[in-house]
This record gives sequence, structure tokens and C-alpha cells, in this order.
Amino acid sequence: MIYTDYISQACEELLYKDSAVKFLIQPLDHWENALGEYSAEIVRSESGLTVNKGNGCRRSLSLKLYDKDGIFTPNKNSDIWYNRKIKILAELSDGTDTYRFSQGVFLCSEAQITRGVVRLSGVDKYANLNGEYNVGTLSTPFSTDISRGTVYVGEVIREALLRDIGCGYPIDPVPPLIDPYFDAEPLYSDIALSAGQHYGDIITRLAEMYGADCYYNPAGHLVFQRRPTYSRPEWYIHLGYIYRYSDRDKTVQAGSEVGTHRFDGVNCVTVASDSVSGETVSYTARNLNAQSPVNVGAVGERWADPPVRYISIGDTSSGDSLAKCREYAEYLLLQRTRDSVSEAFTSIYLPHFDVDKVIRYKDEDFVIDSLSIDLGSRAMGVKASNTAFMPSNRSVIGYE
Repeated sequence: MIYTDYISQACEELLYKDSAVKFLIQPLDHWENALGEYSAEIVRSESGLTVNKGNGCRRSLSLKLYDKDGIFTPNKNSDIWYNRKIKILAELSDGTDTYRFSQGVFLCSEAQITRGVVRLSGVDKYANLNGEYNVGTLSTPFSTDISRGTVYVGEVIREALLRDIGCGYPIDPVPPLIDPYFDAEPLYSDIALSAGQHYGDIITRLAEMYGADCYYNPAGHLVFQRRPTYSRPEWYIHLGYIYRYSDRDKTVQAGSEVGTHRFDGVNCVTVASDSVSGETVSYTARNLNAQSPVNVGAVGERWADPPVRYISIGDTSSGDSLAKCREYAEYLLLQRTRDSVSEAFTSIYLPHFDVDKVIRYKDEDFVIDSLSIDLGSRAMGVKASNTAFMPSNRSVIGYE
């Protein structure tokens, strides 16, 4: 039986065996129909996959392959060409059961061919939204008009993805994974973009307005997900861990553990709205977690640059404006705190890992910030932040 994106004890045991993992490449057309499936003959060096937290492009790929049959040599009749993509799969098998894990859908930015060796470089599909691949550019100004009726956030995102790129193809034909909250959440302020900007700017603007994550997941779906920061900025504490590194874990390479403390860490972020009935509303999120080495009580106030971020609130009441400012300020503070306190180590490649997932490491919970995977050696660099150090509504004096 073939299992997709499913981890089990039997699968974990396979991971500990040498050469247990092989990588498959599926070339895709623009509509993401598979044009074939090939076992990747990876040149042992110079092939890597990186994943970083944050909105927009998260995944990047550099793949060096033996290509004796010319399968991956680009031309208009080959599997690698304009408007085509590649999907990377990790596969493990014990002869009876097969486990497959999606590692990303990528747009190829460049292919270099040298004597039967092809090097493919690419990033995830957000590059078709942010203008990096010269796709999804506005030729005329764009604006919403909530004065004519209710416009829902999810509707705006779907319409942006289905915009014609000029040849009858939509920017992204794959249905996005949008938090159901946004299918019932009306747009509270119009969005206006000028010619030359990109449809990805619409989605990024919405993420800022609502304190949401927007990125492509390993299976190639756009995710637009709300984080419940207003009541629980420490949402990750309540996630179960996806893997536990035990003491003397054989999966961790000796001597690879590195702790990082950046002394320019941020513990205060202010978000302000435009004027509401003549009143400007703002909220400052502060790291008051007594366990955190960068909490305000321990090191004083350290402000983000710029110290104040402005968001458009439109005609909402001052109470709603304050709630939205608070939500986005706490979202930004969490991201900045994760930038300043982290630990890194190298382990064997574990294909179900992804950023924003929680792992158990040194008997504490860590949230993954980035991954750097050597596809040739099957080694994986992990950078993660201790959840105990993150901002929290709980402090020694109780809730704020």
C-alpha cells in the first residue's frame, strides 16, 4: 500500500537505515498534471532544499542530476520549459508498504547543462505571485469597492489566483487552502494597487491586515491561515510535536548543535491604524514572558525597526481597530522573537518536517524556523526556537 504524507512507527524505523530514502521527480504542466515520474539520480554534492518561515516564498531548490537520457534538458517539447513545474517526492519502502512525502512544487528559474549533468534551480509557486518570474503583474490599476456590497477575504484571494496571465492560463489553477474564517470575514478596508504591482501584493496586504500566514505548502497549495494571536499569541504551545529527539539520539550528528542568541533582539512592536473618526488607534505588543531572555523586564524595551507599523482599518469602530492592531502587533512580535533566540543542529533527513511544526528536543518543545536539506547526503540542518522563550499573554503578574 502507498501512504502519502503519513508518518508511522514502521516508517520512522525505515528512516534510520542507510539509503532508505530516494527522491522522485514529477514534471508538471501548468495545470499540475504529472507528465511522468522519474527516480532522481542526484549528484552527491550541490543539491539542496531550503525552507524558511515567513510569508511569501518559503521553499527554494537546487538540484544537480545525472541526465543521460536528456529528460530534464529544457526545450519546448521537453518536460522542463516555460509554465511547467516540478514536484519533489521523498519515498521510503519496506517492500510491502511505501511512504511518500511531498517536498514542494517548484518553478524552474534556470537549468544548466554540462556533459550529461543538469542543474535545476527554482523556488516555490509564490514566485508567480510576487513578480519574481515576471508573471502576475498588474497592467492596469486594481481596487476593491466595499461600498457596493460585502467583499469577503477568501473571495479576493481566489480571484487573484485565477487572474489570466495573458495566454488563457490562470496564475494558479490549484485550489488554495483558506482558513474558513476568511470565507465569512468581510473586507473592512479597500485595497488599491497601481499598475506594475503584482497580484501577490493583494494577498500579502491581506495577510498584514488580518495577521495571517500566506505561503505554499509542500503539496503546492497556497495556504492562507489565521493565527489566533489575540487570545493566545503562544498558539504553538498547544500543538503536539511531530518528532521527539531523545537523549543520545542517533539521528543527531555529534558536534552539530549550535545555540544562537542575537543581542539585537526585539521585544516591543507597535501597530497603528489610520484615523478613525479623528482618532488614531494603536497597540504595542511587549514580550512579558519571564522565561524569555529578551523579555522587557530583563533587558528593557527593544523596539522593531520601524518602531511603528501602520495598517489600514477603514471605517471600523475604534474598538475593532484596536483589536486588529493588537492581533497584528502580536503576530509580528512572535516572528521577531523567533529571529533572535534559536538553536541549530544537524540530523538525518526526516521528510515530514516543515517550518512552524513543533518538535521535542532536549526534553523541551521547539518550533521549527528553517530547514536546510542536503539531498545528496540525506542530512538535514534544523533551526528552531524554544517555545518557552516566546512572547506569551501569561507573565509573573498574570495576564495583561
